[in-house]
Amino acid sequence: MGNTAKYHNWVALPLRTVTLDGPPFSVPRYLHLELGRQTQRSVARFRLHSHALRVETRCWEHHDGTCDKCGLQAIQDEKQALSLCRCTQMCSLRLQYADLFHYLPMAHKITVNQTGAFYFSQACSEDVFNFFQKQTNDNPIVLFQSLWRLF
Repeated sequence: MGNTAKYHNWVALPLRTVTLDGPPFSVPRYLHLELGRQTQRSVARFRLHSHALRVETRCWEHHDGTCDKCGLQAIQDEKQALSLCRCTQMCSLRLQYADLFHYLPMAHKITVNQTGAFYFSQACSEDVFNFFQKQTNDNPIVLFQSLWRLF
């Protein structure tokens, strides 16, 4: 799936019907928050697929794009990093921000150790879309900051 298609399927804001109340689009929530410039940049980079995940860096680093953090041999993209990556650090991040993942099917949740750290055995584009669109607090932004340090 190309970057444009991924953006529209995973993180684009849905259009509303054109009315007298305003345009059919809305500004992403994180742009209204009092965040530092670096934090806003990190969230925007993730949403726009302009990041250092291996799916993007394979173009200039000449590797196959598979995750170098876990043994899954899956392409390291946004979906893999958020839900499928089995590396200990990412599983622990998911545990720390577990409330953000309640939109994902819990039937696919796999706990990796006694601490409760987890990953998902499968995820689809709709799951990533729901992760972005249904958040009501600022925790996804803090998760992104940690995610950038890890990946």
